[in-house]
Amino acid sequence: MSEPTAHKSIQSFYEAINRRDLNAAMEWIDPQCSYEDLNFSQPFRGKEAVRQLLEESCKGIPNELQFVIDELTTGDCLAVGVLWHVELDGIPFPNGRGVSFYRFSEVTGKMVNGRDLVEPPIKPGKASFFIIRLVSPLVRRLLKHQHHKTPQKKSPSERPTGKSRSFLPLIFWLIASAYIYILLLSPPGQLVPGEPAWAIRPETIQEILNESLNFFLVLPLLNLAGLHYIEAPTVHPILEALFNFAEAWIFMFLPLLLADRSTAHLPKILIWSMAMFGTNAVLTPYMALRYSAPIPPALEELDKGGLASIFGWIGLSVGIIALIWGFVGRPEFGDLAERMKYLGERLMTDRVTLAFCVDLVLFSLFQALLLRGVNSRIGWGRFVPFWGLAVWLIV
Repeated sequence: MSEPTAHKSIQSFYEAINRRDLNAAMEWIDPQCSYEDLNFSQPFRGKEAVRQLLEESCKGIPNELQFVIDELTTGDCLAVGVLWHVELDGIPFPNGRGVSFYRFSEVTGKMVNGRDLVEPPIKPGKASFFIIRLVSPLVRRLLKHQHHKTPQKKSPSERPTGKSRSFLPLIFWLIASAYIYILLLSPPGQLVPGEPAWAIRPETIQEILNESLNFFLVLPLLNLAGLHYIEAPTVHPILEALFNFAEAWIFMFLPLLLADRSTAHLPKILIWSMAMFGTNAVLTPYMALRYSAPIPPALEELDKGGLASIFGWIGLSVGIIALIWGFVGRPEFGDLAERMKYLGERLMTDRVTLAFCVDLVLFSLFQALLLRGVNSRIGWGRFVPFWGLAVWLIV
């Protein structure tokens, strides 16, 4: 390739893709090609892996969906950058823009490296800066930890395999971004009721502080037993129950995280400690990192030990007490019907209450996935929210 022909090769490559002529497209792929689509956690290495990627991307897509090159670099005979967008019947496809870079072999004249970056479907805007600042300390710690680890050759069973995991990190990062933006950062009334973290009212801050002081209902129960050395703040029992039930659940996640081999390289106690305060703003990124890691070899379930049983009994006890407290605690707040009405009103007006309910839904999903990951023989019990985890820890 003595002449600057890389851009002509890429034009031919795109034309073949638009015709859905995979054999013609593969003529431009070097046997040693490494192709990165940043929607996937791992690059596709080798000609056969690239073919599978192209086949998957073309499967079921209408022929009217075409890649249109907007700009193309022409000054390098071995490398080319492309700005492109996707059109359907000549109409630009929503969130269908991208940028790609390709490098060609000096020996074979075929593509040896490719990288695609596609426009994200969710655009957090300035919230992305907040998210970066939020996760940077954790990412820095993870990178330092990985840098000092001695590299070891992985067995075939440890390498990422299958397409089922390839999209899961993206899904969990999208869930994390949506959770942080919608529940913590979105302007008042834009998507959910209530005020965001950057405009939170003093009375909301005081309410959160009061709930935290009543952590695990220790102070309210001591006061109920006649011990008044420290008076518990008065909070609606429904809010106390919701807060403490969620905290009891995430409390029980520590032994589960420690037993998860997929994330042996992560600082799990630190992550769990942060999740006790930040719940799914922390736990959802953990799940994304988990499914970005290589699949560990199949081993027998670890002995959970006495720690798991202790966490299970504490979490189960607090959870049950929290539910009972929500129904009958502080009788001055009315009967069950009045309390349920109050909960419904809070869900329609208060973002913190809504966030805790979303947390419970996500905890159910993560519990089922993690229990399956640490014990392949576990049955339907993993799908029972809260109690399924408590039983696994205790039994």
